[in-house]
Amino acid sequence: MYSKLQDGSFIISGFVAKDAEMKTSQNGKTYTKWGVKVGEKPSQNQNERGEAIWTNCIAWHDMARYAGQIKKGDAVMVVGRIESSEYEGKTYKTLNAEFISIMGKGTATAQQQAAAPVTANTANMAYSDFEEILGGDDSVPF
Repeated sequence: MYSKLQDGSFIISGFVAKDAEMKTSQNGKTYTKWGVKVGEKPSQNQNERGEAIWTNCIAWHDMARYAGQIKKGDAVMVVGRIESSEYEGKTYKTLNAEFISIMGKGTATAQQQAAAPVTANTANMAYSDFEEILGGDDSVPF
């Protein structure tokens, strides 16, 4: 997911495909780079998956040290400004992070969901299959 805010910055969220890379620039500044899958372009063929939409991110200084904790499979949310650069005739855009939230392993959640037993398929159930819980004092019944 990605969205442009009123102040011109962007907010993105998605999953990270590989561990973030922390490096030091030639002038001694610490930075970290990583990529976030923010969505998919629909495929022309219904039998194929769409093409992934990626956003390259970079963080500097103390924010870079925090971003260095980002690992493959993590879900992240990043707020920052888009910066463009030219290299060999191509324009590259990078989100310069001003805020980062690491929400944890997306793959662990998927594994937990896969291991959970399926108890009911509610899509094929009628309302009569559910029991009404009555409370006498208008309080929440749980």
